[in-house]
Amino acid sequence: MAGVRGPGESRASAMAVEQDMFDAVVMADERFHGEGYQEGYEEGSSLGIVEGRQYGTLHGAKIGSEIGCYRGFALAWKCLLHSSTGEKDSRKMKVVEALIALLQHFPYGDPTYERLHEDLDRIRGKFRQLCSLLNVQPDFKVTAEGSGLAF
Repeated sequence: MAGVRGPGESRASAMAVEQDMFDAVVMADERFHGEGYQEGYEEGSSLGIVEGRQYGTLHGAKIGSEIGCYRGFALAWKCLLHSSTGEKDSRKMKVVEALIALLQHFPYGDPTYERLHEDLDRIRGKFRQLCSLLNVQPDFKVTAEGSGLAF
């Protein structure tokens, strides 16, 4: 206690006790700040991982749905054009087969693939080219109920 000395206690030792109590209060602020920062950092990191996983799952599902629609579209048109023998149809068939080849080489199992977005853009371009040749106006939509192509 401040100002009250016990028997045999010198003024210097009493001031040292007061100083230690003062240092404990000052250092408590720094200690609590450091502990709070560390706890916040750890909690933020774990929440960031969870949020990142959810975002990645959602975004991956959208890309997968889009690729699946392109694949179904290309395979359906391959079957429809298979029996045609005209020059225009052979050009359409080449574009269909090029789209199918791009889809087959797409890295479905590697989300860290460096050129994923470049390849996806190439697939989208080939799909637009095919739609132009076929004279169809696709409308690809991803909604809560599902995804798909509409014509």
